[in-house]
Amino acid sequence: MRKLTIAISTVKAQRNAVIEKINTLSDVTKKKVKFLVISQLEDEYENALVDGIKIIKLTSKGLSKSRNVAIRETYTEWVWFQDDDFSINEIQLSSFLDSSLTSSIDIALIRIGSLENREKYYKNYGDYSKFTRLLSLKVSSIEIIAKVNFIKENKIEFDEKLGLGTELPCCEENKFMLDSFDKGANIYFCSQTICYHTTLPENRNVDYVKNLQAKGYFLKNFSIPIALILIFKWTFTIKSEFNFLKNLKLLTKGFFHKLG
Repeated sequence: MRKLTIAISTVKAQRNAVIEKINTLSDVTKKKVKFLVISQLEDEYENALVDGIKIIKLTSKGLSKSRNVAIRETYTEWVWFQDDDFSINEIQLSSFLDSSLTSSIDIALIRIGSLENREKYYKNYGDYSKFTRLLSLKVSSIEIIAKVNFIKENKIEFDEKLGLGTELPCCEENKFMLDSFDKGANIYFCSQTICYHTTLPENRNVDYVKNLQAKGYFLKNFSIPIALILIFKWTFTIKSEFNFLKNLKLLTKGFFHKLG
């Protein structure tokens, strides 16, 4: 019985490429994992089955909306949130499913390797002994494998005011992890690399203005002293195309921003 759904968020222009990519995976992987493709910016709403893959077509946009549809439409024990530029390490995925993904875990955080250099990682990973509220700041959505019953029972969803397709195009995964932690999730750090993603800045299409504002806005979830410390720290350390004064202005603007 398959216990994991890989829920892939995409748009109409990339939908067929995603289906082709899934079809190139081994039969072993496809027997162990279900695939769910949420395709946005479609001409009309439709549920379809293509090559055994469930496709949900939406006319809307917004990454958080897509992730939330994935949660509602997943009926396996676990869901792994993926983007359409994913690349799976099938051997490590099989090992992870067989030995690491146990019923006592509510959220598993896996490692992402570099698509261009398999000796490197998507980001720096520490050896964490336990999850904290501050560690929610370090999580990427494609690292998250969540127990479906836990997030449904605790009414945890992605904040649809955040994420690609909104005026604050990041931090939706950080809010998801913060909410999970606050609901008492048992969070497990997995040392296995079961996914690859590009690490080339030119391939990531980052809007630094909106991203910095989103990060500042997300800090509303922390106490004012901690938020101010993080704003000051990020002013000098966060990677962007701006100088520290511009970073400070954008982070502060986000922190005081009110969404309509």
